Amino acid sequence: MYIYIINIIVSKCFSERGLVEVSIEEQSTTFNEFDNLITVVIHSIQGRGMQDADPLSDKDRKDIKVLLSECRGIANKVSRCLNTTINRAEMSSLMRRYEVNKPFKISPMLYEFLEYNLLVYDLSDGDYDFTVAPLTIAWREIDEKGLTDYGDMLSEALSRVGAQHVELLPETSSVILKLPNMRLDHGVSYRGYTLKYMKEHLIKNGVTSGYINMGGNLHMIGRKPDGSSWRTSLINQLDEGNTIGVVELEDEAIASATVDERGYVKGTRLYRHLINPYTGEKRETGLFSVTCVSDTPWVADITTTVLFLIGLERGEKFMKVLSEKTGAFLAYSAVNNKGEVFVSPKLEFVPVEEL
Repeated sequence: MYIYIINIIVSKCFSERGLVEVSIEEQSTTFNEFDNLITVVIHSIQGRGMQDADPLSDKDRKDIKVLLSECRGIANKVSRCLNTTINRAEMSSLMRRYEVNKPFKISPMLYEFLEYNLLVYDLSDGDYDFTVAPLTIAWREIDEKGLTDYGDMLSEALSRVGAQHVELLPETSSVILKLPNMRLDHGVSYRGYTLKYMKEHLIKNGVTSGYINMGGNLHMIGRKPDGSSWRTSLINQLDEGNTIGVVELEDEAIASATVDERGYVKGTRLYRHLINPYTGEKRETGLFSVTCVSDTPWVADITTTVLFLIGLERGEKFMKVLSEKTGAFLAYSAVNNKGEVFVSPKLEFVPVEEL
């Protein structure tokens, strides 16, 4: 399987003399949540720990350990809200217990998640639809059993799909699902959503340098302790794994996804097909891989999927409107099935030939 690789460059910086080693003090934690390996790294707090500032004190180190523990709690809280693979999660409970056309009260976190997804559904003219889980399940069975007569199966699944049948009631923090047996999917943007909550907590509590890695989705906080920008290298597997270039990041998130003939890879999760929510059929795409950068993690995460669904021409317009609606910065790089590379003019990108 082809993987679009993102490498974090955290231990080196450039000077007039070239590439030099930098000693970086860090505290970190790594844990599993939401079926993902999550790593949180903190280098500085309130500016202390940066190269030209005071070093971390013992109190700082204790405070950082508390923050690292709290990040684990935040990730668990998001999982208990959105994870559709465990019965006790709130969204799973919603899908088991709701009654058609009747308000169902939900938490502020779930309400916000659905609100974000409905916004992207509207801005993509319905091509992105977070209710397509019945079709995904149907196609998995079709492929695994090698079925050739599956029209009725897709028709039944389609009868339960359509984000236009999801209505939010802000005055009561409730949701109305207007079709029986609907299935909402956390899969496209839950990493970005989890990163959003963790990074907001870290920044609120004074972290000025560090990063979070959740299943390959990254959010970089501030700058590296040496004062330089964080850098990630992008590799094109359709060009013998050669490096495309380097992206510079500061207080930004980066998310990446890849398509091959077996399915759609996002982080560690495989989506068997990109699906047309109007017809139920597999959606063909001319893109092989997409990387999105934003100062808002859920925007970077969800936009990788949208670009696969609607292509770069429509995707440019989508990103412009999404940025206007949310105030988020958004840029991308992409590789098509021919191995051709496309880079958004807004992306802080250094081509390999200039490194």
